[in-house]
Amino acid sequence: MARATYAGAFRVRFVAALTVMYLIVVLLVTLWPTTVDSGMAPYIDRLLAKLWSKGIPTFVDYGFIEFSANIVFFVPVGFLLGLLFSYRFWWLAIVGGGLLSVGVETAQGLFLTGRVSSPADVVANTTGAIVGCLVAVAMRMLILHRDTLVIRDVAEGRRASNGLPVHQ
Repeated sequence: MARATYAGAFRVRFVAALTVMYLIVVLLVTLWPTTVDSGMAPYIDRLLAKLWSKGIPTFVDYGFIEFSANIVFFVPVGFLLGLLFSYRFWWLAIVGGGLLSVGVETAQGLFLTGRVSSPADVVANTTGAIVGCLVAVAMRMLILHRDTLVIRDVAEGRRASNGLPVHQ
C-alpha cells in the first residue's frame, strides 16, 4: 500500500479537524436545553404572513421551514464524513449521519424537557447527510477523473512529471 503524500496527509487531518468542529456545533445546537428559535414565534409568524402575501405557497409554513433547516444543517455532516472515509467506505458517512441524528433525538427525548424529539427530524437529518455524502462522492469522482487524465498525459509525454503542460 502506498504511503500518503504530505499534502494528502495534511488534507485528511484538515478535514478531520473540520469534521470535529462541525460535530461540536451540531451537538451544541441540538443538545442545548432550548431551541434555536426560542422566543422567535411572533417574528416567524409575521415573516410567514408577509411571504404568503407575496405569493409564497402556504405549505411553506413553520414545519416546512424546520424540516428544510434540519436537512440543510446535516448536509455538512454527510459531506465532511464523505470526504473523511475512504472510497470503499463512503456509505459510512450516511450511516454516521443517521446514527448521530438518532442519538441526538434520543437524548432530546430522554434528557431535555425543553426540546421535542421527533422521528421526522431523524428523516430530515439523515436526508441532509445523504445529500452531503453524495456531493462529496461526486466531487471525489471528479477529482479522481482529473487526476487520471493528468497521469495519462504525463505517461504519454503531454505533461511534465509535475503535471504542468510540456511546452514544445
